[in-house]
Amino acid sequence: MENIIKCIPALLSLVLLAACTGDPYQGVYEGIKNNNDAKKTPAERATSPTPSYDKYKKEREGQPSE
Repeated sequence: MENIIKCIPALLSLVLLAACTGDPYQGVYEGIKNNNDAKKTPAERATSPTPSYDKYKKEREGQPSE
């Protein structure tokens, strides 16, 4: 039960972010990215940055990234 209560703010954040962007998948991606980045140490964030949504989308579609 505690896990469900802890997940509610994250889920609400994802829903709000999805509603604020033109592409709902981008809002979900950004919400998950921010949640995961918040769990990393500053050193981890500096050494392995998460790709932007545009880069992620190009990789999923099979287009070469820059």
